Amino acid sequence: MRYESYQQFAIVAADSAQDLTVQLNEKLKELSAKHPTVTFEGLIARISYTEQVKIPETLADEFELEGVSFRCEDCPLFEPILRPNGEVDKRVRYGNCPIRDLGRTYRDSRTCDELYKMLKEGKVKLCLSE
Repeated sequence: MRYESYQQFAIVAADSAQDLTVQLNEKLKELSAKHPTVTFEGLIARISYTEQVKIPETLADEFELEGVSFRCEDCPLFEPILRPNGEVDKRVRYGNCPIRDLGRTYRDSRTCDELYKMLKEGKVKLCLSE
């Protein structure tokens, strides 16, 4: 994910100092997370603030912008390490993966684009748990 920021401006004008104060305070409250700075020219206030934009670079980034993110353990290609009796060994934090280098990945790692490609192509489907 790439982040870019650019400067924006908002102008607040009023006929009296009291109106300017009320309008300016409302606008500053609205823009508080964007680090506003104010300059005055009579009864006109110029507010400069920074706008930030997230630009997706991968398919995983596109899904994350929509609020969807997965870990390797959520992928059907992830093979957890098993105990001799066949149960998942929860002490081991890694598992086997045919996509990753050296064939291993941590179960809580961010998934690669392969899972998102499979979701988009319909090879993998999500279902709700009861």
